[in-house]
Amino acid sequence: MFNEIALKIEEHLAKGSNFAIAQVIDRIAPSSGKVGDKALILETGELIGWIGGGCVRGIVIKEALDVIRSKRYRRVRISPEGGTRETANYKEYVMSCQSKGTLEVMIEPVIPQPELIIVGKSNIARKLSLLAAAADFKVSVMASDADLQMFPSAYQVKDKVDFRSFKSVSNTYIIVTTQGEDDELSVRKALQTAVKFVGFVASAKKSEDIRKYLLDQGISEKRTNELRSPVGLDINAKMASEVAISILAEIIDHFRNGNAADNMPVHETSTTESSAPVNEKFAEDYYINPVCNVPVSKKNPKHIVEYEGEKVYFCCDGCKVSFENEPAKYMEV
Repeated sequence: MFNEIALKIEEHLAKGSNFAIAQVIDRIAPSSGKVGDKALILETGELIGWIGGGCVRGIVIKEALDVIRSKRYRRVRISPEGGTRETANYKEYVMSCQSKGTLEVMIEPVIPQPELIIVGKSNIARKLSLLAAAADFKVSVMASDADLQMFPSAYQVKDKVDFRSFKSVSNTYIIVTTQGEDDELSVRKALQTAVKFVGFVASAKKSEDIRKYLLDQGISEKRTNELRSPVGLDINAKMASEVAISILAEIIDHFRNGNAADNMPVHETSTTESSAPVNEKFAEDYYINPVCNVPVSKKNPKHIVEYEGEKVYFCCDGCKVSFENEPAKYMEV
């Protein structure tokens, strides 16, 4: 099992995917999870490995998804007596499974360094490429007539603006710093991806003009409003290197404050089936158990009960029994 998890970790690190690792660190018998058991939890809610079944599995998946979003570790204690203690790094749950054992699980996020896509070959673009690479970002550059000699620290350089080769990247940032060279087209293409953070280096007046252009081109008002322009923290930057520092600082602030996990894999358009948000995929595969409020895999539930035309999925015997005693209580809106 350890080898399988190790291979999966290597696989998802290579993809640039976000995930969490959960490990049982304490146990009071009886419980199916043992100290040292571990699992990998993906952004889709898929769990690979073993940390226990029933309600433990659902609780760990639920907490792991929040750990990925917040980028902060969390200890989770699941016991018959439950508890109300909760901090940013600790949470208690009631063990609703009939085994009535106790487990404590440590859940840690694994968030690969983000990828920065720079569009343009301006002086700011060159400085930003150097700084971002020094900060361990994977830097890609797109600009006509650009090459690795112009951007020696970049991972790759493309001579045209085309985002289709970045489909598997989870933590992606796009900065358009074309400074008069196909500004409108480059920004439009960037906003037609599913990347949440798209920045455009421009004055306030230019930013206003580009937004009008985007709306005229059929980009939705919501998506247009997501464009960050002018981009960069206000540090009274004057030189190209200072502007690059301000932009990188805003990206790092966004990434480190729990927003990067909202970024979706990049697609040329955001209307294809494959660009559906991760949480929609999770909702398709998992059902929130109304008794313990933890996710249950629809493919492998412990029990399914039909109630007023709706299938209700349960992670353990205890939740099913509680529901059947008072179904209306748990299905109240």
